[in-house]
Amino acid sequence: MMKTNSEVIGTYVELAPLALAFERVMECRILDAQQFEHPVLDIGCGEGLFAKILFQDKIDTGIDPNPRELERARELGAYAELIECRGDAIPKPDAYYRTIFSNSVLEHIPDLRPVLDEAYRLLAPGGRMFITVPSDKFEQYTWISQTLAVTGLKSLQLRFRKFFNNFWAHYHFYTPAQWAKLVEQSGFDVEEVYSYAPKRVCMLNNFLVPFSIPSLFTKKLLNHWTLLPKARRALLSPVVAFGHALLHNAERCEDGGLVFISLRKKSQ
Repeated sequence: MMKTNSEVIGTYVELAPLALAFERVMECRILDAQQFEHPVLDIGCGEGLFAKILFQDKIDTGIDPNPRELERARELGAYAELIECRGDAIPKPDAYYRTIFSNSVLEHIPDLRPVLDEAYRLLAPGGRMFITVPSDKFEQYTWISQTLAVTGLKSLQLRFRKFFNNFWAHYHFYTPAQWAKLVEQSGFDVEEVYSYAPKRVCMLNNFLVPFSIPSLFTKKLLNHWTLLPKARRALLSPVVAFGHALLHNAERCEDGGLVFISLRKKSQ
């Protein structure tokens, strides 16, 4: 059983920027409700904090092209195996994994088709893949975009939204239906697709981004986000309490800023 919402937020407050905490707790709750059959592959594992919180035991494989992130993932110890590689060339045989997941990664990959094709190759018949990605609303649910829309500056709003996605290297941000159509082209059956992260949560995350700047410097220098994690958690305990209340019914909603997709590879 995974930690409670408050415990997940608290752990992220200790170890990661505030802007990540509210988004990740929703994804932890969504994925905790899914069935993960071993072997399990995490595409784009990064530093491994998400897997460390989500899973009680080590999962089989995490892959990432960034060696510095993999170094931190080894310290956190959430994976039995870590491989430095790209998502379109994973050195494993066909049908090796029973479950694959990718959390907030695919939107950052310009050429997505080879990665989805590779995931399909690696997944055993009847195996499942879980994906979380931005919706077409994600960049709209920001303070600047909302202000520009209210003041009628539609052209400037469109320019800001383009800047926002370029800044965060978001190459893909679609409606749930568009995401479903995209992944189906690699052969997957879409079992479920829906949005989460309502506007209020996305707006809070956006508000918290500037407060994460010190964490960026810590990450660059020390390869982890925060200093004195226990003291940080105690200091920011009101944030944990507020976040717990804010996230009520946030894991599934209409017109959310993020999308969850459950896929299955056809049985042969």
